[in-house]
Amino acid sequence: MSSSEFAIYSASVFTGMPDLPWVQAVGVKDGRIAVLGSNEQVKAVLPHAKGMDLPGRLVTPGLVDAHCHFISYGRSRMMVDLVGLDSLEACQKKIREAVSKAAPGEWVIGRGWNHHLWMESREPTRHDLDSFSPDNPLLMIRVCGHSEWVNSKALEAAGITKASTAPGGMRFERDTDAELTGLLHEARDLIDKAIPPYTHDQLKTAALNAQNEYLANGVTGLHSCESLAEYTVLRKLDDSGRLNLRIHHLMQYYDLEEADAQGMTWLSGSDHLWHGHLKLFSDGSLGAGTALLHEPYSDEPDNSGMHCLDADELKFYVCEAYKRGFSVAVHAIGDKAGTNVLDAIAHGRAQYPGSPRDEVEHVQLYAPSDLDRYKELDITGSVQPRFVSSDWELAQRRWGQERCTRAYAWKNLLDKGIPLQFGTDAPIEPINPLLGLQAAVLRQTPEGLPQGGWTPDQRLTLEQSLSGYTRQAAYTAGKEETLGMLKPGFLADLTVFASDLTNVPADIWHTIGVEMTIIDGQIVYGG
Repeated sequence: MSSSEFAIYSASVFTGMPDLPWVQAVGVKDGRIAVLGSNEQVKAVLPHAKGMDLPGRLVTPGLVDAHCHFISYGRSRMMVDLVGLDSLEACQKKIREAVSKAAPGEWVIGRGWNHHLWMESREPTRHDLDSFSPDNPLLMIRVCGHSEWVNSKALEAAGITKASTAPGGMRFERDTDAELTGLLHEARDLIDKAIPPYTHDQLKTAALNAQNEYLANGVTGLHSCESLAEYTVLRKLDDSGRLNLRIHHLMQYYDLEEADAQGMTWLSGSDHLWHGHLKLFSDGSLGAGTALLHEPYSDEPDNSGMHCLDADELKFYVCEAYKRGFSVAVHAIGDKAGTNVLDAIAHGRAQYPGSPRDEVEHVQLYAPSDLDRYKELDITGSVQPRFVSSDWELAQRRWGQERCTRAYAWKNLLDKGIPLQFGTDAPIEPINPLLGLQAAVLRQTPEGLPQGGWTPDQRLTLEQSLSGYTRQAAYTAGKEETLGMLKPGFLADLTVFASDLTNVPADIWHTIGVEMTIIDGQIVYGG
């Protein structure tokens, strides 16, 4: 789009502004929102603007994926894809094909297996891989990213033996003879040390490919939880003008010293790449059985999950973030993990008073006594509505009916006054935000299960869900004065859907495409 002025007419335009949520038209000038209102009102202000008449479309502020692993998503597209496979045998077939094309000694990496879907109804072991991979180390990452299925060659490469003791925050599964089964939990760092690192060019390719996919799905910005290695790639893309997306980079705790050396501070960076939060992990995941619970799993009475950082470590790192002026974003899936995070934040606030924009990532299960504390501490729930579609059966089986009344309970959080922002946790879930909107509104899979919706009292409205992808994500990223709403003076980031979701049944939203993605008043996809 070459013109510095353009207008969209005759559409359903969701502005995100509480006092004027819906209008018919929006006008843009010099990369910023200039005017909102009826077709006539916009034409009166911008009579010479290039016009686009878009009846039957929905226009929103640019959607933001508020929790993802951006370059990891790009890398995942280069891996063996095991997502959705319904048997161990099907996974073995795809892995075997990849091994047959690999050079001897070359690592083969896959992602996405989920034993809860398999007809074999068991967890995998190294023996399921060893017969066809004697010369290649294999790493197969569970769909949640919290368990690793490896072969004997990979254990050897990583120096993990029968005599090895799992470090704190990790677990090695063993058989009745105490031999390693090849299934590890939260041990990715140990395996990664044995894998040759990706080159800068490989990471750049992954980033550019991921960017193309995000733009095609109507996403204009994201909050990415990755290391300084990935950040360096993004910074170079930004410096060269090739980074179209707006990326709020969440820093890893093991990068703090290097970040200090580079002078990184709260919101330092550019309009397309900046810093803000320290990312921490309190526990694991539901599917891996490592989410930390106050009471044991319903189907595994000897297991209450495990911590990644324990309660004292969380307090330490929260304080390390606060004394640098950063906020924290802490992964907590189980209810006890959430309790530990709230304790750590309360402790840190007492030591370093201020107004941080803290987030608890996932909040898939909360303890009843903690709901008021989320509100009192002004925590944002950074949630992934698509998880409802993926996890409802598993959550019901593993956590039981009573606990599930407070699982993925987004409406309970909103009703308590706890703000929500929405993300995908890509590469764990697909990046298409329509899948998240659909799951938030229907509490069902795209196929319509369960009938009537899972815990349907937790359904959200379309407006609430759109706000989760826009306004709150701008606030936590420190950009609420320029992003998150279509408001005069704000940056012109817009998402244009091919159909108006307000007039289309929610059960077909997943079939709708994106017509245009606009950033800084420029069409970067579609048009």
